[in-house]
Amino acid sequence: MTTSLAPSPSGPSTTSDEGLDHIYCCDPDTALCGTDISGYVERPALGDVDCIVCDDLEFKPCSTCGT
Repeated sequence: MTTSLAPSPSGPSTTSDEGLDHIYCCDPDTALCGTDISGYVERPALGDVDCIVCDDLEFKPCSTCGT
């Protein structure tokens, strides 16, 4: 699974998700948790991921590509 972190979400948010780091796999515009992360700036993983859903799904098979 290819992972990468991205800073705070862009666009309208209905949650207090601002500033969370997310992980993606095969679709760089969608985090593992389902958050739209298009337009985020990619950066190297720094350790713990703030988004607990992405963190839980990081080592599970991707629902899109299966890796």
